[in-house]
Amino acid sequence: MKYARLSSALIVVILLATLVGVNFTAAKYHHRWDLTKSKRFTLSQKTREILANLKEPVKITAFIAEGSSTGSDIKNLLKEYGFASSKINVNFYDPEKDPSIAKKYNIQEYNTIVVEDSKHQRTISQYNLYSPGKNPYSMDFNGEQAVTRAILDLNRQNKANIYFLKGHGEASLISDLDSFNSYLKGEGYITHQLELSLEGKIPDDASLVVAAGPQRDLVSKEREMLESYVSKGGKLLIFLGPSDPSVPLTEWKNLLSFLGLVAHDDIVTDPQRSFYSDPLTPVPMVENHEVTQSLLDKKLTVIFPYSRSLEPLKKLPDALQVRSLLITSNDAFGETDLSKNKVMKDNNDIQGPLHLAYAISRPAETKKQETPLDPNTITAPDMEIGDPIAVVAGNIAFLGPQTLGLAGNLDFAAGSVTWLLQSTNLLSIPAKSEEPPFVNLTGSMVQAIFYSTVVGLPLIIIIAGFVVWLRRRNL
Repeated sequence: MKYARLSSALIVVILLATLVGVNFTAAKYHHRWDLTKSKRFTLSQKTREILANLKEPVKITAFIAEGSSTGSDIKNLLKEYGFASSKINVNFYDPEKDPSIAKKYNIQEYNTIVVEDSKHQRTISQYNLYSPGKNPYSMDFNGEQAVTRAILDLNRQNKANIYFLKGHGEASLISDLDSFNSYLKGEGYITHQLELSLEGKIPDDASLVVAAGPQRDLVSKEREMLESYVSKGGKLLIFLGPSDPSVPLTEWKNLLSFLGLVAHDDIVTDPQRSFYSDPLTPVPMVENHEVTQSLLDKKLTVIFPYSRSLEPLKKLPDALQVRSLLITSNDAFGETDLSKNKVMKDNNDIQGPLHLAYAISRPAETKKQETPLDPNTITAPDMEIGDPIAVVAGNIAFLGPQTLGLAGNLDFAAGSVTWLLQSTNLLSIPAKSEEPPFVNLTGSMVQAIFYSTVVGLPLIIIIAGFVVWLRRRNL
């Protein structure tokens, strides 16, 4: 009996020591197994190097909805940052359950991440985290790239300043364009609003000036300021709203003429390529250009409701290249009689195909080639390298909160900004793509499944029940 008690006590001591040892080892040496096909939650070596070189603590605060798939993606990823570095402090909140904290960080939507140190702060929106994949059933998760870039950018002072014009009925940066604004901030840009009549000039630090759907005309002095800004190397991004015959935008059209374009007073109608058979919501074809490269790579289109058409001047100003970005089908037309209740093609309308967006640049300087070009290589004219000046689109509605996430709308807007600023993503962390598993069934396989599950299984149950009933009846 005595030896049995000693043996039991020894077993208990060994079990306790093992349990303590396992917990100590697990706490000190963290490891999780990422079983996803794309290693969705495994940090890249580049990220680990950046985290290893952190000089001061970084706080990451994520606002997610508990139980959602996107919230789980973000939570699992950010936990890896906390495990990878002792200088990373990660916290999770639900904006509805913790409204005071959400208000402190001015959080407007779920799946928002705030990265901050003692001096700086970066906000990452869900538009920076997710983007359409290369097929209709996949979605790219850019979480690691966005978070790591935000950590890197905390101490960078050379960020691009983007100024959105106001004072001419432009879309509001706070309400109408809040999703696009969040995306730009998440990419590291600094956005401002600019009222030319009050400022009297375009700030010297302006990297890009955006006119988003002006409803009122410029005064001549404002137009001259914008033209002078472009002449000195400034960049313009212009999104035009639908035509209003009662408000002629003469000075805006003069500015476009300075850029080599004509804006028509029409509304584009495309019965052949339209969104859910709405001819006033064209889905134009994408032309080959740096602006649209992401759309072409992912095989995406854009959705442009209530657009006006554009075309180049017959005689372009000196040293300008004008390249089409989006074009409708041949069946499209520009309705010019906007007083009619019903859009109908007639001889006064502008005949398709119509162009909905252009990129304007200065031609590249001719340089002596150190290495002769391969004579078999063909360089597309739209891909000529030059100095970007402007991107002009005959649409503003595609930037709205309800349409920005459709198809490739955000990719087009982001590509325009990237091309104009010639900003490239130096942090090359590939997106993690996930797509649902598919099973390709032949006709005979479908029939076999149908007869076995819909016919065979119920028939077996009925026969078994009938046999049991017979046996019980004969007892």
